[in-house]
Amino acid sequence: MINQLLKPALTGKGPNFAELTAKECRIGRYDLHYKLPGNVIDIGRARRPKPTQLNLQQGLFSSYETMQRFNRAFVQIEFEWWAYRGLFLQGHFGKLSDMSVTIDVNRSEPQSPLVEGDLDSLETYLKKDLWDYYETEKNKDGKPGANWEARYAFEHPEEMSAQGYIPLGKLVLVTHLPEVYYRQEINGVDWLHYGIRGEGVGRGLNYYWAYPLGAGYYLTFNFHLTSEVGDKELRYQRMYEDAKRIMSMVALRKA
Repeated sequence: MINQLLKPALTGKGPNFAELTAKECRIGRYDLHYKLPGNVIDIGRARRPKPTQLNLQQGLFSSYETMQRFNRAFVQIEFEWWAYRGLFLQGHFGKLSDMSVTIDVNRSEPQSPLVEGDLDSLETYLKKDLWDYYETEKNKDGKPGANWEARYAFEHPEEMSAQGYIPLGKLVLVTHLPEVYYRQEINGVDWLHYGIRGEGVGRGLNYYWAYPLGAGYYLTFNFHLTSEVGDKELRYQRMYEDAKRIMSMVALRKA
């Protein structure tokens, strides 16, 4: 009971679920409805316009503003960001931690096994795609995968020392890929849920909920969690609970 009372003080003020904003987007044959809480971070810059409709035909999809991040090429539907500000402990700019959400429609690689609504096909695709990006000598960016490079540095300490790297004496992987992919039903639709630690830069946690929209495309909600000071485990737990609360308000319906 005491821990529950102290939890807000220890984890900071984050999203305000008393102030919800309802949003929607038409994606191919699907209507996506979701709600985001208030108390968002405002950095004082004009926000980029967000699409309210996406056509999933290849030529038309390419006409949208397509972004590239790590292993994914995507059109971003939504980005929002919340700070968890401490009452007692303080990190940079008064933050204890922060959480962002991005909603993306991702374009899969050609000849991918994606089947609309089939989570097994999406899991198969993601396992291979993440492995090819992080664990191989040359990924789709033409660079060594972060984990491949970490293993090479561990196995060739003298060579890497000559290049200015400091040997750690142990293998430290940059990115921890999902060990388990979960099936989770949200408002009548089954989603694929998984987590990645240290995606891209070796810090923070990313929790994904993903859905295969059909051959060539899949939808993701990506919650990125970082923590600065204090009990990180408690803070990550709080942010994960907030992420699940946001996901509980997601509705994906075929039009």
